[in-house]
Amino acid sequence: MHLAVFGATGHTGRHLVDQALDSGHHVTALARDPAKLPARARLRVIEGDVRDAEPVARTVAGTDAVFSALGQRRWGTTVCADAMRTVLPAMAAHDVRRLIALGNHGTADSRHSGLYTTIVWIAIRSIMRDKERMEQLIRAGDTDWTIVRPAALAEGPRTARYRTGTDLRLTFASKVTFADVADFMLAQLTTDEHVRKALSIGPTRH
Repeated sequence: MHLAVFGATGHTGRHLVDQALDSGHHVTALARDPAKLPARARLRVIEGDVRDAEPVARTVAGTDAVFSALGQRRWGTTVCADAMRTVLPAMAAHDVRRLIALGNHGTADSRHSGLYTTIVWIAIRSIMRDKERMEQLIRAGDTDWTIVRPAALAEGPRTARYRTGTDLRLTFASKVTFADVADFMLAQLTTDEHVRKALSIGPTRH
């Protein structure tokens, strides 16, 4: 398949690109600094900002699915929501329906009352608001979307051992690796089980 990846230079995005290429997919990635993505076979990198419609449209054109692994690099930005304002129209224009996006556990219907979500919203309110607004835009659009919501992310190997669900109760101990999140995101290419669902992801035990 030919995949478009936004946020390809981030922690999860790098694993997403590498795993996709290792699986034989073709990847077109948008990056403000293409030098951050080493050249590889079947990888095309387009220079640009995700808020700019023209490079976003070129990234999406001719692809079979779109992945967003975007996250805030600076406090107070709205990059995830802003991205959907260019990505969703580009998908509509180029008739690309499948969208898999990286969210955060604790947003929208996963915002369970409890110590974890209370502290997270106090500590990183800007990030959570951005992710929640991103979800609202995705849900209002006309794509076959899946949102993947990790709790605490950590470096580590790809184990393919994790649990997912729409009603998981995760805690600060529910760490999952960037590589495993990328693994689950890519797995959505071969199933429609989770279309139009937002799923949390955590370790098999914590």
